[in-house]
Amino acid sequence: MGRWRHPREHRDADVDEDVPGGPELPVAPPARDAGDTEATGGVDETFKEVTMDRADGGSELSVVGAGTRIEGTVTAAGSLRVDGEVKGRITAARDVTLSQQGRVEANIQAESITLAGRVKGDLVAKGDVSLPADSRLDGDIRGRNVQVGGVVMGDIVGSGKVELGPRSRVEGDIRSRSLAIAEGAVFIGTSAMGEDARQADESRT
Repeated sequence: MGRWRHPREHRDADVDEDVPGGPELPVAPPARDAGDTEATGGVDETFKEVTMDRADGGSELSVVGAGTRIEGTVTAAGSLRVDGEVKGRITAARDVTLSQQGRVEANIQAESITLAGRVKGDLVAKGDVSLPADSRLDGDIRGRNVQVGGVVMGDIVGSGKVELGPRSRVEGDIRSRSLAIAEGAVFIGTSAMGEDARQADESRT
C-alpha cells in the first residue's frame, strides 16, 4: 500500500491509503466544497504539501485523484498522474502525466512530461515533452524532443527535435536541433536550429 506524508498541520502521522483492484497506488482523497457536508462534514480538504512515496506493492505510479486540490508542493518518488488540481510546484523522479480534466498552475520538473489538460507554469524535462491536441500551456518548455498538438504560449527549447502538429498553435520562440511544422499549424515567433540554437541558448544562461 502507498503512504502519504503531510508534513504540515493537516496530518500528524502517515496515513495508509488502500486502493482496490490491481497494483496499490498512492492516491490523494478527493476534496469537496465546504458546503458539501455529506461528503466531508463541512471541511474543505485542500492539501498544502504532499510527498508521495512509492507503493509497497512495487508500483511507481502516484495519483492526484479527480476532485483533489493541492496548493503547494507535490513530490513523487516515481511517476505521477494528475487528474485533479495542483497549484504550486510539481517534482517527479520519473514521468508526469496530466489528464484532460486536470488543471495545474505550477512549474513541473520530471524525467518526461505529457500534458492533456491546461497548465500555467514552466516545464523542465530531462527527456521528452508531449502536449496532445486540446491541451494548453501558458509557460516555457525545456526538454529533449518536444511534440506540440495543442496551444503553447511561451518559448520552447529542445535539445533534439521540436514538432508542431496540424492543430497546434505556438506563440513564442523555438530553439532546437531540428523543427518540423505540419500543415495547419500556427507559429508566431522566431526559430533557431542547430548551432544557432545552441548559441542562442547559451546567450540566455
